[in-house]
Amino acid sequence: MKKSTKLVSAVVVLAVLGGVYVGLNTYVTKEESTESSSEEGSKTEVYSAKTDDIKSLEFIIDKKDTVFEKKDDSWVKKDETAFPVNQTTLDSAASALEKVEADRVLENVDDLTEYGLDSPSNSVTVTTDDGTTKFNIGDENTSTNQYYIAKDDEDSTVYVVSSSAVTPFMNSLYDYAQGEDFPTIDSSTVKKVQVSQDEDSYILEENSDGATWDVSTDGSDKETADTTAAGNVTSGLGSLAYDQFTDYNAKDLSKYGLDKPYATITVDYQEEAENDSSDESESDSEASESVTEDNTDSAEDNSGDSIDSTASDDSSSGDSSESEDAADSSDTGDSTETTTVDKQLVICVGDNADDGSMYVTIDNKQVYTMSTDTLSAIIDKKASDLWSLIVNYQSVKTMDQLQVTYAGDTHTVNVSRETSTDDDGNETETTTYKLDGNEVDSTTFTTFYNKLVNMAGQKRLTESYTPAADAEMKVVFTDTDNNQTTVTFYSYDTNYYAAVVDNKVFLVNKMTVKEMFTAYETLVNGNAEATETPTTTAEAE
Repeated sequence: MKKSTKLVSAVVVLAVLGGVYVGLNTYVTKEESTESSSEEGSKTEVYSAKTDDIKSLEFIIDKKDTVFEKKDDSWVKKDETAFPVNQTTLDSAASALEKVEADRVLENVDDLTEYGLDSPSNSVTVTTDDGTTKFNIGDENTSTNQYYIAKDDEDSTVYVVSSSAVTPFMNSLYDYAQGEDFPTIDSSTVKKVQVSQDEDSYILEENSDGATWDVSTDGSDKETADTTAAGNVTSGLGSLAYDQFTDYNAKDLSKYGLDKPYATITVDYQEEAENDSSDESESDSEASESVTEDNTDSAEDNSGDSIDSTASDDSSSGDSSESEDAADSSDTGDSTETTTVDKQLVICVGDNADDGSMYVTIDNKQVYTMSTDTLSAIIDKKASDLWSLIVNYQSVKTMDQLQVTYAGDTHTVNVSRETSTDDDGNETETTTYKLDGNEVDSTTFTTFYNKLVNMAGQKRLTESYTPAADAEMKVVFTDTDNNQTTVTFYSYDTNYYAAVVDNKVFLVNKMTVKEMFTAYETLVNGNAEATETPTTTAEAE
């Protein structure tokens, strides 16, 4: 009987618990339905004000109370009126308060700690002609992208609002500043780049031909620069841009490492500028100057446009209507001309910023950050990085003689040129190549010559070099002005040949040099076969 009684009791308890569960589940479902219905319904207005009616905004920036106020329809920083306020940014912040709505309202809240409102992360005070309202900003609900806020005079009510009403007030000071754009440099107009630093300073200068560059450490002992390497520097200048605005009036440049810059970049370049034709010469016409001085109001109305010379002639003849037509014509901008202006920009590069960028200034006043990657294309170079790796380009058009010593034999190629004129007076130059006095096939020669003069090294030695063995080939170029250049090839290691020109040592891929050797052997052997004495039939018998 005891077991039966216990079983009955257990069944009763289970039934009761089941009923409780059903009841709770029904209650929870009902509550969730009610909450969902509430959220899908109309939102609760927390605050509203016309943007134009907002007179000031006070909120915490970088742990400091900061006030922006309207003066003459422009925002200013109350305690620092020289601060360059970004008007668009402040207008956007003000418009975020134009209509603040809550998705949910939590009333009768006893513990603000749960919402981060016991110690707000920020507070925003907005002032209009109707009074002042202060909002405290609590934690962010990261799963819904919403914030908990409370009015300063409503301690027990918490509003859940969209982040768009809060985030405009959660930035650093210079996010509210209006910076300047970095000067635009057209890389194709760069004439000279000088990078000065403790080590590895260099000067890159464009040659007068406008197509090649010279590079040096201090302006002396110039070397021909690699065209691609020089282009990387100039294109890097064209890519420079500010990242973050840091200080609009730096009084202590040492804070940014700009009192003793890591590097100073000086760029000489050119810029197109529009000039009014009336400004090109003060001596255009004394009469024109008189007209300008006597008609100041008219000049102001026409924004300084020049008066067409036709108008001056016509007015002197008394035809005022034609004069007016001519003046109107000049207003269209027909007299505007473009001139090229020489410009120079000095960029000081300081310490690394916290985000890995670098501090820069161009006026020792405003400080910005700039991408380290962009700057490195310019400052992380030395003169030797920009050297041309062409071993020794000598144009065949200016070559007079080529002497080659290879495999113990020396051979000489002489170049002769003859000019002929046809019946129509057109001139044609014929070039002949003779190896040791015997004419050779021009294609065979130029194949070898192109491999010789278009040879490029993969690197260039900066330290002294002493060959471990005798040269495998020695080439002496003599040009039409009787200037001589010598190139000597030594086996360097399993990968390279050392091509030595004066005091320059280029390391050239071994296969490249061997291909040139092979082309030379073809030239010499072909010439030898062509000069052999033919065997006659009588001798054969």
